Amino acid sequence: MPEFFTPGTDFLKNDEVPATLMAVLRAVAEDFVPETRAAAGVINHWLAQQQPEAGAAAVGRLGNLLGRAEFTVRGHTFTALASPYRFYLLQRVQAIYAGLPLDEQASVEQMLQACGMHEMLSIKLDRVIGRADNLEVWQ
Repeated sequence: MPEFFTPGTDFLKNDEVPATLMAVLRAVAEDFVPETRAAAGVINHWLAQQQPEAGAAAVGRLGNLLGRAEFTVRGHTFTALASPYRFYLLQRVQAIYAGLPLDEQASVEQMLQACGMHEMLSIKLDRVIGRADNLEVWQ
């Protein structure tokens, strides 16, 4: 960062999340949570209908044909492709959370509740997505 001569690399004391970042996270949550919830419903429906074999690709052209998720944000209805890749990443976050000691889980839950993202801990697909040969695949 050449514009700063003494940039700090420290975290805030007690892993504090600044109020300015919480405001950004609340704004992100308004869009991200409803879209993620809707996409999970579409993909879970697709999984129930198609029952892909373990090892089948969960990305690429096939992954983009899973359907469109409809969701409402601030009184407006939107439609977006339901992409499994979002859930590959989300399940990684959920696994890290699950591996935390209970007191740290409580701290994470408190922060997620405060920014409107608490539901992200429980939105899941009916199948796990893994990786094989640099490709996301259904487990």
